[in-house]
Amino acid sequence: MNYYHNAENAASYVAMCEGYDAAGQLGVLFKALSEKSRVLELGSGPGNDMALLETHYQVIGSDYSPAFIDILKARFPSRSILELDAVAIATEESFDAIYSNKVLHHLNDAELRSSFQRQAELLATGSFVYHLIWQRIEDPEIDEGLIFKARSANEFVAAMGSSFELISVEEFCEFEQGDSLAILARRI
Repeated sequence: MNYYHNAENAASYVAMCEGYDAAGQLGVLFKALSEKSRVLELGSGPGNDMALLETHYQVIGSDYSPAFIDILKARFPSRSILELDAVAIATEESFDAIYSNKVLHHLNDAELRSSFQRQAELLATGSFVYHLIWQRIEDPEIDEGLIFKARSANEFVAAMGSSFELISVEEFCEFEQGDSLAILARRI
């Protein structure tokens, strides 16, 4: 069972994320991507970033956890919310950008490469991916089969393969200096 499929675990995560969002990092995407573009957020969780994204874009939220899907549908009753895993991304919709905030660290290396292959299929040439990732992360207290894999910018960009051109990498602080990266790339 996925740890966040449990409603109590999802609720605990929502409480932990209260007051956190990616407002400081989203400016990079806001400058790169036209208003009203279609954006898929992978792993929307409690929806904090989805609320920010929808001020500029047509946002499709998603999560793999049915518990988070319930939370998102309650918070955004008129928005499109998809139950998707970040590897297969099983939708036939197309997007102008795909965004995630601290989601892709739950994928092993092979899954991350597969995710980027699928993201490339869902994006037209010139579209964007914008992912916030852990560059350093402490071993979590959770031992429920969840993967927590921090990656350097080089490791992450290598996983993107030849379908993407790196636009920018910015280091930022989530909990301690330099623990996180914001990576913007264009579909080529």
